Amino acid sequence: MTGGGGPTELDELTALCALTDLAAAHGPRYHMLPGEPPPAETAAGAWLPADRLLSADSAALERLLAAEWEGSGHRTAHAAGLTLIAVYAGRVTAAAVLDWVLDGRVWDVRPRNVLVRPGGHGIAGVRLRSPRLLAAPSAEPAGTLAALHEAVLDSHLLPLAAALRGATRAGLRQLHGGVAHGCATALSAAAARPPEELSRRWAEFVGPRPELARLGDLAEITGADGGRRLRYLRNTCCLYYTSAEAVRCASCCLTPRADRLRAYAAR
Repeated sequence: MTGGGGPTELDELTALCALTDLAAAHGPRYHMLPGEPPPAETAAGAWLPADRLLSADSAALERLLAAEWEGSGHRTAHAAGLTLIAVYAGRVTAAAVLDWVLDGRVWDVRPRNVLVRPGGHGIAGVRLRSPRLLAAPSAEPAGTLAALHEAVLDSHLLPLAAALRGATRAGLRQLHGGVAHGCATALSAAAARPPEELSRRWAEFVGPRPELARLGDLAEITGADGGRRLRYLRNTCCLYYTSAEAVRCASCCLTPRADRLRAYAAR
C-alpha cells in the first residue's frame, strides 16, 4: 500500500461487494466492476483501456470522443471535449474520490488498471482490471492523499485533459474545470457527512493544486426538505448548452451565482 508497502489486492467477490454497496448508497455513477470483461465483450472491443486514451492521436480517444460528440449532438469538437472530460471525471474516477472521503480507501484507478465502455452522453461502464487498493483506512492521511492524487489526477485526469487539448483544441483551463467539477461532485455525494467536514476535505484535496482550487467552489445549500448539503459552482463552462439538448448545467458559470443557489435550494 502507498506509504507502507505495495497495493493491497482484493479478491473479486470482496471488491464487487464493496463497489456495489458504494453505488447502491450513492448512485450508479459510482459503480465499477472488478476484473476483466467477459471474452465476448473483449472480442467485440466493447471496452477501451484508459491508458490508451492519453494521447491526442489515439484511436481509443477518437472513439470515446466520437461517442460523446454523437450522443450529445455537439456542433464542435472542442465542445465535445469539454463535455467529455466533465462526464469522465464524474464517472470513471469518481468512486475513488467518494470512497476516500467516506472510508479513507483509495481504489487503484490509475489508467493502466481501468477499462471504460463508451456510451452516448457519458460512460456506459467502468472496470478495474485488478481490484486493489492503493491506500486503506489504516494508512497515514498524507500518504492516502498522495495516493489519491496520483491515481485520480496526476496519472489519469490531467493527462487526459492534455490529450483532449491536443485532439480538440479545447482550452486547458476549461478542461481542468471539468476535472475539478467531477471530483467536487463525487466528494459532495457523501451527503450524510456534515457540510463543514466535506468543505475541509475539499480544501485538503485541492490545497496542493491551486490551479484546480480556483476553478469553482463548494457552496452550502439548504434544500426544500431542510437538509444541508454542498453543491459545486463552476467558474468555467463545459459548453453543454451548445449541444442538441441546448440546456445549461445546473452549476454553469453563465448563470448568475444567486440564480444557481436558488435553483439548488428549490430541489
